[in-house]
Amino acid sequence: MNPLYICAFAVISLGALSVIKHSRPEIYSLAVAAAGIAAAVYIVGALVPFIETVRGYASAANADGIFEIMLKALAVALCCRFGADICRDCGENTLAEKVELAGRAGMVLLGLPIIKQLLDAAKDMMQ
Repeated sequence: MNPLYICAFAVISLGALSVIKHSRPEIYSLAVAAAGIAAAVYIVGALVPFIETVRGYASAANADGIFEIMLKALAVALCCRFGADICRDCGENTLAEKVELAGRAGMVLLGLPIIKQLLDAAKDMMQ
């Protein structure tokens, strides 16, 4: 991933969004959302080599189940952050806060199997 591509995309998008804002204000929010989604897709796509590397480490350490949970939590965190940022860009701060709250709740739910494993391990140690 080259961060300069994202910077260039952002500057070009800003120019286009400025024109859209003045000429077609009714589609401005949609255009902002589309630009944000395009940048997010590029960034997430660039994370694939990192994810594959960590997946290999997890397989070697026999921690595939925990890795899958962590990968899902990362996906929830990224999706909710991008969604909240897009809501804020469109001026909907209250909706952005709800998206972030949903992400936190989702990550807590994803962590329940790990918490159960920790409690079971603690229980086994005490016996």
